[in-house]
Amino acid sequence: MPITEFASLQFKASRGLSEPDILALFQMLSAWQSECSGYPLLFFTNPKAPSEIHLVTGWESVEAHEAWILGERNQELLRVFMPFINILGMVHLDIDFECIPRDAECMICLKFGEGVRGQVARAIGGHFSWAEVGQNLQDDCREVYVFTQSGSTTGLGIEPTGHTELQRVHL
Repeated sequence: MPITEFASLQFKASRGLSEPDILALFQMLSAWQSECSGYPLLFFTNPKAPSEIHLVTGWESVEAHEAWILGERNQELLRVFMPFINILGMVHLDIDFECIPRDAECMICLKFGEGVRGQVARAIGGHFSWAEVGQNLQDDCREVYVFTQSGSTTGLGIEPTGHTELQRVHL
């Protein structure tokens, strides 16, 4: 089963995808990473925080993604991106990337604390038309994440520690 990478970036000082040079870098990132992983790289912004950009993609394993991170192409991308972006965070989730709708124009990402996967899965079940629940695969942090269509989280019975609206960006 492929895993899902969820990465959050933030543009520095009034930079953004409207700049042709930055757009070209994101297109290069998309092509190179998709070629390496075999999965499309989906881009999203946060309407409530326009300087943020979020990446969602699949990998065969954490080790496959780590090999990409250490690889020459990614290191080159990191070097050229550094003047424009800050990396806010990145997690590997035990969500089958194939289950995330590739045509989703809007999603929300909910973040919950550690040890609540079963409780979250029960709360989410039936609340949304689709939802994927997964746990952070990193040893030091086992937070639970949910990707689902946009909608209200009222009535879940468990409060997320994070709530990010995601609006699809087509490069």
